[in-house]
Amino acid sequence: MLGHGEEAAAADTVRPDPVVLSGASLPKLTGIGAADLVAFRFRDPKHGKGRWKQVPVQLDERKLVDFGSAPPNNATPGSEGTVYGTAPIGQAVLQYADPQTFVGADPVAGLDGDDEVALIGSDAGEKASKHVERPKHTRGSRTSIKLTDPLGGPKGFLYLFRSKGGLDPTAGRDYVRYQFELTSGDYKATYRRADGPNPETSTVTTDAYTIGFSDRWYYDALAIRAGGATNVDILDGFKFSFGPTSCARSEATFNDAEGAFVANLDGPVRAIRAYVGANSGPLTERTNIFYPDRHLIVTDLRVHPVPGPLTYHDLSAAGLGMTYSDSVNPAGVTVDGNPESLTDGVPSWRLWTGAQGSLVSADRVEGSFAAELLASGHDWYLDDSTPAPNLQCWGDAQAYGQAGIQSTYSMPNTDPRSTPTATLHETTTDLLAGPGLGAAAAAGLAQGLDSPLQVSVGG
Repeated sequence: MLGHGEEAAAADTVRPDPVVLSGASLPKLTGIGAADLVAFRFRDPKHGKGRWKQVPVQLDERKLVDFGSAPPNNATPGSEGTVYGTAPIGQAVLQYADPQTFVGADPVAGLDGDDEVALIGSDAGEKASKHVERPKHTRGSRTSIKLTDPLGGPKGFLYLFRSKGGLDPTAGRDYVRYQFELTSGDYKATYRRADGPNPETSTVTTDAYTIGFSDRWYYDALAIRAGGATNVDILDGFKFSFGPTSCARSEATFNDAEGAFVANLDGPVRAIRAYVGANSGPLTERTNIFYPDRHLIVTDLRVHPVPGPLTYHDLSAAGLGMTYSDSVNPAGVTVDGNPESLTDGVPSWRLWTGAQGSLVSADRVEGSFAAELLASGHDWYLDDSTPAPNLQCWGDAQAYGQAGIQSTYSMPNTDPRSTPTATLHETTTDLLAGPGLGAAAAAGLAQGLDSPLQVSVGG
């Protein structure tokens, strides 16, 4: 995990955390369009005149939108206004706006209170005096963003301006490249919203990793590019079931049933992939958010009462030889297809590392029954080339270095169409780095997730 930008100084010592601000926190920029929002850092190495350096910034618009319902068949045309492109059902949430899906564009032009502005912490620089002249090709007053590290790292500053032309918000950089590629063609014209599957060859690429999707719920490719890693695909899949001996529900059944995309957005700072549809949970939603060195897998459960979940990463054969460790088992074991027993517990982090690179993963759960879910949780680890009776619901037939969490807690209703309604919001953060990352470094990265950069907005 390295800082971004051509100049070292403070920029490379501020953590590369995502910095996401709501439009409501940026009142001086209300109404600004994405093409006119620009960001800078400031350097004054000799305590003299100093200079500005433009850095990437991204505006993602959001709006309140109804889910709609899955259409009766795949031939039913869709229309803009709900996630499924059908009539409203009276259940709306704040979603990322996307003109390429049935959600459509944000009807409020430019930055409003619901929208988000994204930057990267490691792009930050020094504090600019109030008397410093603003950058060329900008107008109006600046908005300063102060970043403070609660773990004791250095603070940094970023500055937002309105462009008066001649400036590109990307600053000539593209940290994340997302190519959404449906095999069938155009999303609105060809997507099977009533009954899948919907094959894809979609990819997300940064300097640190390449990720692939072969259908809506199939996150089934990961090659680490950072730090001289071998850049081989180590992932069989990021997987879900209601237990190791059941395939009644999994990503395979989700893809084969109803579903729709909320948004597929690609910008210089991050990419966003959001979608719904999980069998009898048609409003259950996953949002994948991709930053230069990390991937957030965010799940909002919206379904009738169901058993406790089992979620885990499952490596491919290319992951053999990596070392697996976690916060409960920091000494680690070799991923070799031979079963081993680990100490049970709910780890605060997991690490797979080898010549293939390093993957640190951390689960964080919020919601009305998060405590109960975790109290009934167990560490899931399975490394077995012949894993029966544990079923492999999709992907290959082996269980190589599988690691995740299994809970025996019976989850209450989370579908807002029925009451009472509980909530569950789960985020798995994958951080990608080069070979040789140790347990202490993994623990430090997990600590950073729990103590993110503190953001304050000023004049």
